[in-house]
Amino acid sequence: IIKKHIQLPAKLCVDFSKLEYISSAGLRVLLAAHKNFVKKGGMTIRNVNETINDIFEVTGFKDILNIA
Repeated sequence: IIKKHIQLPAKLCVDFSKLEYISSAGLRVLLAAHKNFVKKGGMTIRNVNETINDIFEVTGFKDILNIA
């Protein structure tokens, strides 16, 4: 219910500089956010470390997400 009343920005930029681990639940959240923001203005993920980048590559997320 609260989600309906929150105004989200047209574009989202996520900083992963302090992220050390991402679970399958985190990947699902990213995919859902990507689907929502691709309709608006896009979503960019920045400062991805090698470990997270490897996870994105193995799961195919690297081809889906906009990683800068």
